[in-house]
Amino acid sequence: MELVAALIDLGAWNLIGLAGIVLIGLPHGALDGAVAMHLGIVQRFSDLARFVILYVALAALVVVTWTVAPSISLILFLTISMLHFGAGDVKNGQGSLGFTEALAHGGLAIVGISQFHRGEVNQIFAYLTNQDTATVWLAIDILTVGVIAAIITCVVQASKNPKWAATVLELLLLGIIYAIAPPLLGFAIYFCCIHSARHFRKIYATIRETVASDNIKNQAILFTVISWIGAGIAFWMFADFADPGPTILRITFIGLAALTVPHMILIDGVTRFKNQPVANTN
Repeated sequence: MELVAALIDLGAWNLIGLAGIVLIGLPHGALDGAVAMHLGIVQRFSDLARFVILYVALAALVVVTWTVAPSISLILFLTISMLHFGAGDVKNGQGSLGFTEALAHGGLAIVGISQFHRGEVNQIFAYLTNQDTATVWLAIDILTVGVIAAIITCVVQASKNPKWAATVLELLLLGIIYAIAPPLLGFAIYFCCIHSARHFRKIYATIRETVASDNIKNQAILFTVISWIGAGIAFWMFADFADPGPTILRITFIGLAALTVPHMILIDGVTRFKNQPVANTN
């Protein structure tokens, strides 16, 4: 009953957002196994086993690091998430302009929601760190300056080049959503409906050229199930059933951070090193 009460306390819209983050967000790297096959990293079952073990080990390292230094870990997670999100949204810019466009998109999702809903987000940050959140907010305030500058640059570019108009319109619409929607719902709308949808579409368009459909499906199922099982085990091991709400948020976002690191290393690191930027395929 305490679990049901805790979920109700989140509010209907935040609960919908949290469900989206858990069901779609946590396993949004579900195609990583197929990407590894596409890159030639996984060619046989033993390769897959090593890949999964390394993937899980990196995720576990993130959890351990978060336990030791939660505030620093949260700041790093927000920063790398901002850059990872934005990298998937770049449409027009190259070089420094590409970075600016990425910063505007990814940064708006992170600092926009945080600044529009400081009270609610601060409570989430407190749950995630079990510490004073002043350092986290200092980092967010500094990042906000950079994000505002990036958005202004996008607007200036749109005034000179019509192809940037769609970028600015998307930023405007998302900004309105972030301001109006509860924070978990606003984040879920971006993360599930925009970032994850674009991510799956772009990656699938590339890996289907070299990886059989059955293999893609099997890898996606494997990584999705692993993420859900891991979240379930963590909840039952660490939940305070007298007050399960904070545990749900901790497992969701720390789990997301843990899975983001190996996912980013593969997508934003290995694929670029091999000159196969699957994340940026149009």
